[in-house]
Amino acid sequence: MNSTPLGVLHGAADNSTATLERLAASLRSWPLSTVILDGIFEDLEAVLSEYSNPDDEEIEALLLRARGSLMQLMAVTSTRDRDPGPVGDLLGRARDLVSAVPATGCMGPRVLLRRMALAVMELLDRMEPIS
Repeated sequence: MNSTPLGVLHGAADNSTATLERLAASLRSWPLSTVILDGIFEDLEAVLSEYSNPDDEEIEALLLRARGSLMQLMAVTSTRDRDPGPVGDLLGRARDLVSAVPATGCMGPRVLLRRMALAVMELLDRMEPIS
């Protein structure tokens, strides 16, 4: 059997709850690789650095990647830490950000992107140390 998360789908894969639960369980047990973390840190730098000024096209791409990073980190964090207090609040905020639609206007996407980046940083801090 393949050791990647998609290896759980070696049989019939459909849109059933059982298939989605098998995939989610596999993703939660799959550690974040250095390559994934490097990409996350590069995106954080692009969003939060002192001289960061992405254009509209870059913001759209960064929003997609930040949404993906949040989903990965939420899956890993939710299995490592079952504390219903601060971690539960952080996971709830991250879930809200993943499903959020940017407000209209030029600042809406930029504000959402910064909020997502800050949530990613908090989740990474919560995961430390990564084994």
